[in-house]
Amino acid sequence: MPKLPEQRCDQPFQRIPMACKTTGLSQTYLRAGCRAGTIPHIMCGNTYMINMPAFLRQLDAVKEDAS
Repeated sequence: MPKLPEQRCDQPFQRIPMACKTTGLSQTYLRAGCRAGTIPHIMCGNTYMINMPAFLRQLDAVKEDAS
């Protein structure tokens, strides 16, 4: 099986393990959010690819609402 290229944290779409490192949120939380439709993502086969710019804006809006 060929090794996949490593993802950079500045890529607009990230797989869940890299998005976990970028945001500090758990993989379980990110997967559940993708399944529920609350986290902006696309499907690439069976893989969730999280739209990081949109998700980070969403997180920032939630943070501002909580203040």
